[in-house]
Amino acid sequence: MITVYCYDGGVKQVKLEEIKLLKGKKYWIDVLSISKEESKKLQNIFSLHPLTIDDLLHANSRIKVEEFPEYVYMVFYAITDQKTLHEMDFVLGKNFLISSHKLHISSFDRFKGDNERIARVMRKGMDYFLMRLLDKEIDNYFPVMEKVDAQIEKIEEQVAKSPTPEMLNAILKLKRTLANIKKVGYPQRDKIAQLTKNDIKLISKETVPYFRDIYDHSIRVADMLDNYREAVSNTFDVYMSAVSNNMNEVMKMLSIIATIALPLTVISSIYGTNFHNLPGSESWAGFWVMIGVMVALSFSMLYFFRKKGWL
Repeated sequence: MITVYCYDGGVKQVKLEEIKLLKGKKYWIDVLSISKEESKKLQNIFSLHPLTIDDLLHANSRIKVEEFPEYVYMVFYAITDQKTLHEMDFVLGKNFLISSHKLHISSFDRFKGDNERIARVMRKGMDYFLMRLLDKEIDNYFPVMEKVDAQIEKIEEQVAKSPTPEMLNAILKLKRTLANIKKVGYPQRDKIAQLTKNDIKLISKETVPYFRDIYDHSIRVADMLDNYREAVSNTFDVYMSAVSNNMNEVMKMLSIIATIALPLTVISSIYGTNFHNLPGSESWAGFWVMIGVMVALSFSMLYFFRKKGWL
């Protein structure tokens, strides 16, 4: 689905086919789930390279900034509150900006509902319009990263008290989430840096400082990724140590029980033999004496283990 906004002192929606008739105007063309037919129309109107059309049609492209004679093609990634990444493609020309995405982007939808806001931004140039769209989506990484931080802190507290298999699943899920964000966080930072170097003719010197601000935000996202990945790794190590300590406690207790049971087993085995001449076998109190010795021996060993600090 294609939505076209035309700026000529004010903003109005027009059909894609009207662009050739309304020359000299500024256009924002937002495309949701682009089709082959729509891509051909865009190619004919804006003389887009076949490779650009191919990238627009296929999702999960690598992050890139490619300069063509009449436009710049860019691929970046937005993030949702559910930590899901989705691709945003931009084609920036002198008087137009094409934004293409498979899913709805909330910041784009909010723009669409405010023609006056669109007019104010487009008045400053299409490179400035691109900056505003990109800036909002980069800023959306921060609340997501803060949620990750809160999850890490919660898991760290729980691991210190009582580690469970559910915590391990949560830790591994966080590691996968951060790994996925890392795949786009680092290259996105580098490509945004490319927009700040005054090398791209379609980005004016007046707009470059704003892209530098976005670049600073992308650096912060990358730094947060490093910190949180290290924190998750530390949490995983703490979990494994806690599980190991619990296992050691269990093994220690079992070892104490086995050690206490060993002499008792020896005594009972001796008195369980088939010989007739056993000390105390003829006495009415012989059995109870044996039981008493075994109980006294058990308590003596427990006292000895406690005194040594093993129990």
